[in-house]
Amino acid sequence: MLLPLFTRQGRLEDLWELLRRIQEWLTLGGIALAAIVSLLFLGTWVAAHLRRPTGEPHSALPKLALASAYLPLTLTFAAALGLFVPALAPFTLKCFAVAVVLAALSWCLAAAALIVGGTYRDLARARRALLVAGTPWYCLVAYLTVTL
Repeated sequence: MLLPLFTRQGRLEDLWELLRRIQEWLTLGGIALAAIVSLLFLGTWVAAHLRRPTGEPHSALPKLALASAYLPLTLTFAAALGLFVPALAPFTLKCFAVAVVLAALSWCLAAAALIVGGTYRDLARARRALLVAGTPWYCLVAYLTVTL
């Protein structure tokens, strides 16, 4: 029943054009979302410099935040290998997906460490955790911009 609708060349081309435009909008939306989240990470890092040391050491939470930030960084490097090693290319977006979820959890730990406060060294660890945890988002923006 639908076959006569798509037998004319013009309607089929119009359908493919519509699908191509939808894909472009989704691509631009993904790039915009990744850019906004990466700016959120950077904005939090900048705002973190407003926090002053309290003098009371809270070394467990900042250390945990910094340690948890290196796992998304490692996954980002694994995703970057997919650009250079063709056998790993199918795993690039999967590595990015896991990395950004883990980065969000690490960001929550780093934000909690900033709220709790601590010595200068504790706050420096929390700030470093914010920057390191944002790396998957910065790289995802660049990857999506270049490849899509």
